[in-house]
Amino acid sequence: MKNTAMSINRTLARSFVVIVTATMAVTMLHAQFGPPPPPKAAEKAGPSPGVDLSGYWTPPMHEDALERGGGSELGDFAGFALSEAGRLWALSYDPSRVTLKHHQCDAYVAPYQMRAIGNFRIWEERDPHNMTLTAIHIWGATTEGHRVVWMDGRPHPPAWAPHTFRGFSTGYFLGNALYIETTHMKQGWLRRNGTPESDQATVKEFIVLHGDHLTDTTIITDPVFLTEPEIRSNDYFRQPVDHHSWLYACDDGEQITGRAPDKVPHYLIGQQPYADEYAKRYKLPAIAGLGGAESMYPEFAAKLKGNVTEAEFKSKLQADTTKPQETSKAQDPEPHDGEIHVLPLRENVFLLVGDGGNITVQVGDEGALVIDTGTGALSDKVIAAIQKLSPMRKIQFIVNTGYRPDHTGGNLKLGAAGADLSLPGSFFGLQSPAGATGQETDPTHHATLIAQNNVQIHMQELKLPAESIPADTFLDDRRRKFHNGDSMEMFWEPNAVTDADAIVQLRRADLIATGDIFNTTQYPFIDLKNGGSVAGEIKALNDILNRTVYEHEEDGGTIIIPGHGYVCNEHEVLEYRDMMVIIRDRIQDMIKRGKTLAEVQAFRPTADYDTRFGKNTGPWTTNLFVEAIYNDLKAAK
Repeated sequence: MKNTAMSINRTLARSFVVIVTATMAVTMLHAQFGPPPPPKAAEKAGPSPGVDLSGYWTPPMHEDALERGGGSELGDFAGFALSEAGRLWALSYDPSRVTLKHHQCDAYVAPYQMRAIGNFRIWEERDPHNMTLTAIHIWGATTEGHRVVWMDGRPHPPAWAPHTFRGFSTGYFLGNALYIETTHMKQGWLRRNGTPESDQATVKEFIVLHGDHLTDTTIITDPVFLTEPEIRSNDYFRQPVDHHSWLYACDDGEQITGRAPDKVPHYLIGQQPYADEYAKRYKLPAIAGLGGAESMYPEFAAKLKGNVTEAEFKSKLQADTTKPQETSKAQDPEPHDGEIHVLPLRENVFLLVGDGGNITVQVGDEGALVIDTGTGALSDKVIAAIQKLSPMRKIQFIVNTGYRPDHTGGNLKLGAAGADLSLPGSFFGLQSPAGATGQETDPTHHATLIAQNNVQIHMQELKLPAESIPADTFLDDRRRKFHNGDSMEMFWEPNAVTDADAIVQLRRADLIATGDIFNTTQYPFIDLKNGGSVAGEIKALNDILNRTVYEHEEDGGTIIIPGHGYVCNEHEVLEYRDMMVIIRDRIQDMIKRGKTLAEVQAFRPTADYDTRFGKNTGPWTTNLFVEAIYNDLKAAK
């Protein structure tokens, strides 16, 4: 056992040397180059400088062998600058979560993909007319990870654009090094033992050619889960000929039958049973794997030799109750520049952002169909944008996913700018004040407003102008319409964030607008006074997932338009659903143990999600979110 301990100490010492050496190398790269300058205009126009990285490459299996084999051990987060949120997220992770249907085909995010086992292929894409380098493609066998590094100087997408597992990468050459910047990645992993990487992470990367060897150094910055950049390197050796690579066409299915749809495997805060297993196996202090940024530096070894108490270890298993709630460190996806921005989504469907809430527009040979209308502050600009998309046809239908003003504020102006010619307001010269929809104005001079009936009731209670209130309503289940060559369906989600929520699906476009049931900017605004509930919110998120299909390895497929935030697919809804179930279970456990609301709030049961969704000011704070869940569960009990 003594020899084993000595071996482990030597391994730890070598790890510290490698980390420090990598840190120094990257620091010198930045000191020498930069930050690296963008390529000059002259370089874009002519043949690109640099080296040819094309070929077949394989990483050595002995490098991080545990990582490339069975996976790293639970509780081993040493060498990662995990924040409190990152550590608690990792400690709550149960590996059996991958048995859930929508998690079975999760792909790897870009920096983890580069560390995967299996073979890699790199090739160039050049303009067929002038042979300038347009892109470098990197394909990894595991999860069929296909990265495209754009070399033509194009900008990164806006904050409201979709994320993918590989993200959006741009690059240029610095001598024999390819420098890459990657944004717009989905939430994924730093390690397979639950060490998370958020959807706010960005990566700076150097791929350096040394004869028949490549070195890839990644610098990951993650404001949500890391306190310092994470620096790691990978090596590859050239394969002289093409080689066989297995494919990874994953299809999900039921692995555990009979499991309720609102069950997500996880460990409650402070109750991770394997948190000290890593330390016990290698005869290390219990805190060895939980040190965060400290564990990245040689001084940490001296601390491990000291007297680390059991209390210090247990303090790492839960949130620091002396701290206030953390707030979101995520990028705000709203432009806030007073302009309406148009993002093409699919075929004849577009996203309009800039007026406080996401607006979806479908155009075609009939009038435009608009899903939600924003706050109304920029309605004139919204109307102008829609007129450009549909110059020959006015807005015919406006569909509201709920009644809140950030989604209905533009009803009045957008409705007045529209016309529903399918419902004439006069018959033999006699004016019909209500038309077939009950609209109080002539429908030939007003768009038809559609919503679940409770939207109408709530807006009437608020004494809003009649012309802004949906009159074409449905009471139960769904409302359907075939329009502009596509099937539009509204599904009522009773008792989600309110009692008036609906999701809207365009079948041919394969798109779902969720309203406030799902968004990427904050915790769901569960309004208990107006019919909202935790169970209804989780059910609504599952209903969305029951209507989605991914294209490949949880990327692409059904487009999800949240009430607020960037364009998604099912993966972001899945993580949001998991979060809601996990937080519900934590608060339910504390209620069972007789904890008061104040005690629950002080415990900070949302601590691992606060740096992504938390707010301490405004109409919907983290404490209000916790209070809503507590009161709802308490009442249900």
